[in-house]
Amino acid sequence: MTDDMETWLIDAGDEVIQKKVATGLDGLSPVDRAIYALWVVDYAVRNSGILLPMSEIYPAALVELRAFAAISDLPALALLAGSTPDDAAFCDGYYRHFEMASQELKLAMAG
Repeated sequence: MTDDMETWLIDAGDEVIQKKVATGLDGLSPVDRAIYALWVVDYAVRNSGILLPMSEIYPAALVELRAFAAISDLPALALLAGSTPDDAAFCDGYYRHFEMASQELKLAMAG
């Protein structure tokens, strides 16, 4: 059975958002921050097809993802976060790399 990574991200993102409300962004672990950042990017891409909502919710989301991917050696997440800033090209790359990047992040969360 294949994991539904979109559902996983929504559920994991919800848990992290609840932690963020309780502790603030600085109270989140690095993996929690990466999950939150991916959740924000996913929200922007899937709901509007552009990155503008990301810049309104969490402008550092892509920077956060790139940094986490680099220190955690997550190549698919690095590809997803390192895409071009052009909205159409970014969204195309996002959909190509989402599944594997999410799986990497899920494994990082597990430990």
